Amino acid sequence: MCFGLGLSCCIALIEILCYLSLVTVPLLGSFYGADTIYRISIHLIIHSLLIECIPKFLKQAIPFFSLILFVLLIFIPITLTPWIVIWIYSNIIFLTEPFLKIAEVIVILNFVMRMSQSAADEIERDESSSFNYKGAILVASSLCYAVTASLAYDIYQSAASSQVLCLFLIILFSIALHNMMWMAHEGIISDCAFTCLVNVAVLYTMYTETEQISSPLVEPLTWKQSFQTKQSVINIITSIIFMKLDNAQRAISFLKRFFTPLFLGLFAIRLYSILFIVKKVTRNFFQDEDEILTVKDFEEDTDSPWKSPALLKISIIFMLTQFTGHFLEDWSGQTSSDTWLLNATEGIWPSQLLISRLVQIMAVNVFYMWRLYQAEDWTWNIWLTP
Repeated sequence: MCFGLGLSCCIALIEILCYLSLVTVPLLGSFYGADTIYRISIHLIIHSLLIECIPKFLKQAIPFFSLILFVLLIFIPITLTPWIVIWIYSNIIFLTEPFLKIAEVIVILNFVMRMSQSAADEIERDESSSFNYKGAILVASSLCYAVTASLAYDIYQSAASSQVLCLFLIILFSIALHNMMWMAHEGIISDCAFTCLVNVAVLYTMYTETEQISSPLVEPLTWKQSFQTKQSVINIITSIIFMKLDNAQRAISFLKRFFTPLFLGLFAIRLYSILFIVKKVTRNFFQDEDEILTVKDFEEDTDSPWKSPALLKISIIFMLTQFTGHFLEDWSGQTSSDTWLLNATEGIWPSQLLISRLVQIMAVNVFYMWRLYQAEDWTWNIWLTP
């Protein structure tokens, strides 16, 4: 019995070890660049798929089979991955970035609007508890306005003139949104407050990103090393330990930015968004589009990506790779989805305005106005449920 318990604990530790290995992606990217993490990411995805495809009887016969695969993963040279695979994978990451930016603001606003609607339904259903829910809505709205005002003040004080102009346009449009909200019988103040917060937060993110793009960090010399030598993950980690101080300081300057509130917040939102999308796509292929769903149906839904280890791992690997690669390219002055558009529109479009962020602002406002327009006849759609 003790042996079986110990074996189960070891297997659980192995699973945790696989998740902990994802933490090394920003570390290795800071020291060896985006190309390295694309190669490592492909190895991690292959490992997750192999673990999922292993028959149960083989796992029982060889309890440490996943550990063996993991050890092979860190010792196999990452340069064995064909360049065409790296090219395809990096372009998938590059092309999906703009679409996921639009999706993430819609998904997060949709989630907040669903919470607000649930509170409004409780107010109508139970008058005795209506005071608590009304208070929660007002507190949430006040917090949104306070954070919005703080971010707007920072933008006004420090941002470029074109970004300040965008701020004033957002303020004017926010006033219009509040007018629409008061005119709509089903409008909720917390939804409008959060929409304003998203608008200003996206603009603040754009301000921060343009500051980082205009002042790129110096790349470590290891980024420019060719991949002619057969390097494995364990070789790279060893070389990091014995790296010269000058190269290490350059890499650490990149690594520090991965632990900023901006990066961590954006990563959390993007991760939730992609899990939401994957859940909807995998479930709705088997769902009747004309079927009317209720909130109770969603709360009782057991088909969650968080209950699928392989799906969870691959989602986290993809998102961490995408975010790490995108920001490393921005911070070092290389070509990313943002800098590519800036270079293509140089001399025509202000360099302080990122088109992808402006599209985000447009998307969140269009979605909110559409929800207001549909408020009276709204039913929960199978594609717009948390």
